Amino acid sequence: MVKKRKGTFKRAGKRLLIGASIGGLGGALIGYFHDSNQKLPLSQKELTEILLVSLRILFVIAFVLSIFYIVQVLQAYKDYQKSTDDESEELYRTMNKRHSYAVIYAGVSGVSAALSVILAYKLIFADSYAELFFPILDFLAAMASGALQTYVLKVYNRIRNLNMPLVPTLKELKNNVMQMDEAELEANYKISFEIVMNLSGIILPGIYLALFLLSLALQKVELTGLMVAAVIHLYIMGMQFKMTKAYYK
Repeated sequence: MVKKRKGTFKRAGKRLLIGASIGGLGGALIGYFHDSNQKLPLSQKELTEILLVSLRILFVIAFVLSIFYIVQVLQAYKDYQKSTDDESEELYRTMNKRHSYAVIYAGVSGVSAALSVILAYKLIFADSYAELFFPILDFLAAMASGALQTYVLKVYNRIRNLNMPLVPTLKELKNNVMQMDEAELEANYKISFEIVMNLSGIILPGIYLALFLLSLALQKVELTGLMVAAVIHLYIMGMQFKMTKAYYK
């Protein structure tokens, strides 16, 4: 019991030390630039341009990789249909593994394209005119990513022998998940639990700290970011309350 308490205090102390170190370093940098009247290394415009270039490169890489894995899935599906019972299980696992990679990379390409559209889109109002800049190439990239994700779902229906709509509802997605075999369900449960724990215990607190340091640097509260992070955090707490109520009837 004593050892367990010592371990708990040690972990808590370690987390506090890491948080204090990050906060201290961030505060020192903010104080340095504020007191010495020096500008930050990059302006907001330069930082936005760097992010846009990075996101566009990420989109191209993820888009190509998703197509690559989908081609492999289709080839594996042909082999699976011709396979014997001894070969079918291994081919089935390989086919679904590659399809999962295709889904992931298609999703990454979609996120990258959407962020590029948001960052590149500009609407400027002046006294006598209004100026609009719409990133057509980024928008076309987002449309291409959407088409790719639709095709990936179509391939999923084919290899799983399902009839799920191309734009499924949440209920239809849940029903599809429940049709997985026991091993797949267990893997999904484990990764879902890990995602929730990491979000609640590491990622969201890290976002709070980053927004706090950003507020100190810019001398204004990042209200939108704080509200988004808080809503996600409260949603997780609400779902845990729902789980407790449903399980302990």
